[in-house]
Amino acid sequence: MKIRPPLQYLIALVVLGLLLTFLMDQLIMPSYVHQGQVRFLPNVVGLPYTQAVEILKEEGFRAERAQVAHTREYPPDQVFEMYPKAYSRVKKGRIILLTVTEEEKMVEVPDLVSRSLRSAEIEVARAGLVIDTVHTTYSDDFSAGAVTWQSPRGGNLLRRGAGISLMVSMGQAPLSYYVPSVVGMGFQAGRREILDAGLQVGRVRYIYAPNLLPNTIVSQSIAGGTVLKVKRSINLTVSTYDQSKE
Repeated sequence: MKIRPPLQYLIALVVLGLLLTFLMDQLIMPSYVHQGQVRFLPNVVGLPYTQAVEILKEEGFRAERAQVAHTREYPPDQVFEMYPKAYSRVKKGRIILLTVTEEEKMVEVPDLVSRSLRSAEIEVARAGLVIDTVHTTYSDDFSAGAVTWQSPRGGNLLRRGAGISLMVSMGQAPLSYYVPSVVGMGFQAGRREILDAGLQVGRVRYIYAPNLLPNTIVSQSIAGGTVLKVKRSINLTVSTYDQSKE
């Protein structure tokens, strides 16, 4: 004796079949058909911009120059970065943003003499440069804190990020001068100490001293710690390996 399924069961099967057909026609098949619209993005970093554009175009993408990177490490007009990143899954027709290199531009050194140190720092940063050394000196012509000298001079051209040296006034020299002890120091360091004290470097005599590093200060004409009422020159004796300089 055969048992016929109830009518409700048959109706449910028919409805389920219709639902599956709808899903196949409206969702699954269109998704499967459009899978070919998604591709892996080729890597064009390091290529010339025009070549990168052609490669992306052949793959069905559009390229746009998004940013510029000023650099001296890579040749100009080369793709430096790309967005989205290489090998990403991207739909055809997507715009790919390319950062392209340009030759590093030279910047003009601002004129900083007579400016305050703080003002000079702002101007240098605005120009894309840096202050790498700051020396101080007494000055009768510039107030304390003002820039009295700079290197390179204003108007010169430097690469972005290059350094500038400044001399900043400590105001008028004091009524008395304290002589620094520079024996044992290198000549340039000792000379800077003497100048910073408001004094001057006088005669420089070289002596053959193979047991010392060249340009070491062996003696000074006025002992360190001496207080002077008037500005004086300090004569220095400096070591050398060259006997002909004696």
